[in-house]
Amino acid sequence: MATQVLDEQDVRRIAREEAARPVLVTQRSVEGVCGLPRRDYLRLARAGAWPTTRERRLVVARTVDVLAYVEERLVLRDAKPQNDSDPEAVAFSKVGARRVAT
Repeated sequence: MATQVLDEQDVRRIAREEAARPVLVTQRSVEGVCGLPRRDYLRLARAGAWPTTRERRLVVARTVDVLAYVEERLVLRDAKPQNDSDPEAVAFSKVGARRVAT
């Protein structure tokens, strides 16, 4: 992976975006801030994916916690299975066979 060099203009733009991001999100604002749909936010908050609190009918969470969970899930989704890295397993999969553990 190549290292990206940021100039002063990029750093200032990133700092403005970070400063403009709200500290807390609710189900009303999560889609605009984090890109997570409202129903998914509520389902994951109910499941305990990140710490939440309730203010009447609003489920409130820290933006940093929600973004960390979403980014972690993206990394896990893009990770390749470890068993496919073995050349023998790849050869077996090409002919439709599987290795049996003994």
